[in-house]
Amino acid sequence: MTVVAFSRARFTPADLTEFETVAEPKLRLGHWAGVIRETGREYDRLLVLLPGVDRPVFRFERDGQGRYSLSFNDRSGWYGIGSGSTATECLSIWRPRPRQERAFSVL
Repeated sequence: MTVVAFSRARFTPADLTEFETVAEPKLRLGHWAGVIRETGREYDRLLVLLPGVDRPVFRFERDGQGRYSLSFNDRSGWYGIGSGSTATECLSIWRPRPRQERAFSVL
């Protein structure tokens, strides 16, 4: 029997589920226009398209070492805005933060 090793440059099913959890409401509400997947020998990428923009604006990537990165393209090039050893950690920038209740004092 031949066993083929899973490439570290590929998103796992759990990674894709994590991304879908973030992407679904953004797509449903029209904040994102679509997502394109690109794969290569040393990377797996999800490119995010915004309404009215003719190029990908965000890139979520897993590289050949299994590292995750999140980048933003401002027409001048790609800039890192997140990274992590897991998809969850890398995508945390897009996760809603719990609301903090403010304590008010009355004088």
